[in-house]
Amino acid sequence: MALILANSVWSADGPALSALIWIAPGHEAAALTRQPAMCSRAAEGDNQVLIGEALFNAPMLLGGQAARADVSCASCHSNGRRNAHFHLDGVSDAPGTADVSSSFFSLAQANDRFDPKPIPDLAYPVKVSRDPASGALERFLRGLIVEEFSGREPSPAAIGALAAYVRAIGDCGAIKEQPRRLADQAALVRVSVLAAEHLAAAGDAGTAAIAVAGARHQLGLIDERFVGAGLKRERARLLAASRALQPAAQSRAPDPAELQRWLTGFERDLLPVLARGEARSLYSEARVTAWVGRQGQ
Repeated sequence: MALILANSVWSADGPALSALIWIAPGHEAAALTRQPAMCSRAAEGDNQVLIGEALFNAPMLLGGQAARADVSCASCHSNGRRNAHFHLDGVSDAPGTADVSSSFFSLAQANDRFDPKPIPDLAYPVKVSRDPASGALERFLRGLIVEEFSGREPSPAAIGALAAYVRAIGDCGAIKEQPRRLADQAALVRVSVLAAEHLAAAGDAGTAAIAVAGARHQLGLIDERFVGAGLKRERARLLAASRALQPAAQSRAPDPAELQRWLTGFERDLLPVLARGEARSLYSEARVTAWVGRQGQ
């Protein structure tokens, strides 16, 4: 793992962005500034889909080496679609491919062959039935987590929510891409905390902790992009916000009311400050392009 990190993450003249671990060389600017468009098929207010989205973006769901490399389901399936920029040493050959039977993720599923396959677009079902009555998608997702990624056994609620989210992933027709913005990361913070609230209220503390860890992961991704002169205050407040969530991640019975108070404070007090600094951060396409250019020199 140390070799992958050393070869894949730049640190000179800028931050060490964790996403660069699994972005193909030459694809950095595109991957950091754009993402596939996704139009959800879910009904508004569907809590199952909300919880599933939170887990889909949480590396802790997969556990093992994936979690240590900050790889979530969304790393390969950006915004629920296909990440054409994905490339992880020892797992991928061409960009947008992955060998999920690699020993990097799971010794149990390792087949001693390097055979990366194109990452599928989840808006278009191919091999696994999405029919809820069959339960095929739920069984497939459980196998991915436990067998292919060596993750812990997920709760039935976690698998049900994850399947609901995957079924909701849709194409946007002519709109193929959209920008990556601070608002997208902030929305995932919100989704993750709300998911943790619902899970905690239902007594599923283990999955609630994964959702809280997912919220902290999103805060970390924001922090990585808020670098440079004049952004130290924002980073200090992001660190404080993340630390304030830590007790909920470690609690056997997270308090939904405490989670809601944290989210209210984040969106009322911190998010506007971050929004004012966005143009000076690495959410700015111009700044990302310039930074990537400097790394290539």
